[in-house]
Amino acid sequence: FLSYKVCGMSWFDAINYAFTSTATGGFATESASIATFHSPAVEYVSTLFCFLAGVNFTMLYAAVTRFRVKQLFRNDEFRFYLFVVSSCTLFIMVELMWHNHYDLEHAFRSGAFQVVSFITTTGFFSDDAAQWPHVTWFALILCMIVGGCSGSTSGGMKSIRAVMILKIIRNEFRQILHPNAVLPLNVDGNNVPQSKRVTL
Repeated sequence: FLSYKVCGMSWFDAINYAFTSTATGGFATESASIATFHSPAVEYVSTLFCFLAGVNFTMLYAAVTRFRVKQLFRNDEFRFYLFVVSSCTLFIMVELMWHNHYDLEHAFRSGAFQVVSFITTTGFFSDDAAQWPHVTWFALILCMIVGGCSGSTSGGMKSIRAVMILKIIRNEFRQILHPNAVLPLNVDGNNVPQSKRVTL
């Protein structure tokens, strides 16, 4: 709330966007959403808090109150979430610079904002993505499908499921090479039993 207010929002807008950023609800006081403000500072603040809202709240609470930041970066789901956000942002940034002739900062800001908005299913927008190269749409759709971390208000299938699916696929290929191998599915050092795998 204070961050939005410092960036120039009115009290009413700052309160509303503070609530909807952390709830990843996407409600906006204007039809043009965040683009209404034409403010890079507002976009960066929104990107940061929407990104944090897509993280598991329990892990985030422990990282902030108990200073367990290293533990957060050791978590498989968070690392995957961070990887998807970073790689999709970089990809879209390059595409916007190459095809739409955005400068470096504008391309990074627009790419990061839309990627975070899609992966957390917040629904804010700061740019007209319909004018972007079509290939960037696939990156945004991927973000929307994957979603944020479990234990957050984000939509999508959740990053933890994507992590488990990728590890299952990896184990299947290893099983082809080593038919007699016993390959457990481990997430954060904990074995995932077969009964839980089938619910994916």
